[in-house]
Amino acid sequence: MSDIGHYVLVEVMEFVLIYDIPMELESIQRQTHRILVRNSCEKIQRSVWKSKELTSLIDVATFIKKSGGDARILEERFVF
Repeated sequence: MSDIGHYVLVEVMEFVLIYDIPMELESIQRQTHRILVRNSCEKIQRSVWKSKELTSLIDVATFIKKSGGDARILEERFVF
């Protein structure tokens, strides 16, 4: 949080889920998409989604990994 004049800027952390699910696991791909939409995640690209809810993304990443895919969660931070 920073104070600029009369304005107070509050940084809201956002997180990015990047995942890879093998093509042969089509049902897992569909389930993952449904879960992400249901949790109001924002689609950036096909397997790159953004959310403010870290716990929800951890749950999705855990599901993907247990189902045979790979998943990473990054903290979104822009420098420029």
